[in-house]
Amino acid sequence: MSKLYHYVIMFDEESNHWSLDIEGEETAFPNGTIYNNQTRGWEYGYVGDGNFTGKEQELTEKLSQELDSWNLSLKTGER
Repeated sequence: MSKLYHYVIMFDEESNHWSLDIEGEETAFPNGTIYNNQTRGWEYGYVGDGNFTGKEQELTEKLSQELDSWNLSLKTGER
């Protein structure tokens, strides 16, 4: 079974900061951010009560860490 995970990230020019855009995700993906190739349907990665499906939690954590790294490099001027 193959699933495609979609994220919306944003850059705020005023604060010079990258972040995940949860509200944007909900607007752009009202039926969930994971496309399941087997069922040909959209799914939610978060099912409530701190529980996630598939790789949602792992991928979100990795993406958040990468965005933190981008933000740090913007502050320090290092790449």
